[in-house]
Amino acid sequence: MTGGLGAPRIDCHVHLAGVGTDDSGCWISPAFEKRITFRLLRMRHGMSASRASADADWAADVAERVRGSELTHAVVLGFDGVYRHGRLDRGRTQMVVPAEWVFRVCRAHPELLPGPSINPHRADALERLEECIEGGAVLIKWLPATQGIDPADPALAAFYRRCAEARLPILTHSGGTEGTFAQVAPALKDLRRILPALRAGVPMIVAHTGAPVAYARDPDQVPLLRTMMAEFPHLWVDNSGMANPSRFQHLPRYARSADLVARTLHGSDFPVPSNAFWYARRLGMGEVARLERIRNRMQRDIEIKRALGYPDGVLTRAASVLPNLERWIGR
Repeated sequence: MTGGLGAPRIDCHVHLAGVGTDDSGCWISPAFEKRITFRLLRMRHGMSASRASADADWAADVAERVRGSELTHAVVLGFDGVYRHGRLDRGRTQMVVPAEWVFRVCRAHPELLPGPSINPHRADALERLEECIEGGAVLIKWLPATQGIDPADPALAAFYRRCAEARLPILTHSGGTEGTFAQVAPALKDLRRILPALRAGVPMIVAHTGAPVAYARDPDQVPLLRTMMAEFPHLWVDNSGMANPSRFQHLPRYARSADLVARTLHGSDFPVPSNAFWYARRLGMGEVARLERIRNRMQRDIEIKRALGYPDGVLTRAASVLPNLERWIGR
């Protein structure tokens, strides 16, 4: 399928990954290489430094999947490290996908939009942010509990001020546990810690609709999220990473919640799997079989959410939230 005419259909949550080939600057820690997450990536996608073009191949594969779906574009996300006293703490950093690589692959593939990651605690954070704004970033990616980012730190006031001026959203993993990576500071994912950014006028996108994961004991902060959305019209969510064992039970309920749907942007969380068989009782085995036959996992994710009740407006909403699209779309 192709995107066709009309408003851009954007997946706002797709991961780049890399092991340092192609002069990408990507890096994976020895500890992360041992996690089941990376082992599955290596098996399924050949993520190994022994492949001389592994990092470029990953980006090309993402672009090909976008072309093979009804999407027109996907935001590809970078990943910054943990910083201590302004300097990279390599011992606690699990992965690095630098902003320079994010922009490079987006210049090479017209389907891709840049979502670099900047840890605001790095000494040169404001300089890096300015470079990303000038380069046409459409959002900034944060994983507070994994990157050691404290969104409530008063020292971030200047960072927030510049994001607000540029209308540059921050996509944050706040609320529920992030299971792909180890958490170095679990308390930093609390939704209340993004209040200073919202009060400064920064558009915020909460990944996974802030949903708790099945195996964690975290409190469900979605009721709090709803309260915050009523106060801040620039607070958004995405529905990424939901059709999998960790959060699948929430997706049908959220799809029926008008207040959540009205603020939801589509996201797949690729390469995180998205499967229909979690919804066999709701959709029926025939529909599940049809959905599972869709080999393009980005398209499958769209159609699972459509089958559960998400309207197609969710696919186009990012076009009204993300800045700088005119620099990338229609090249």
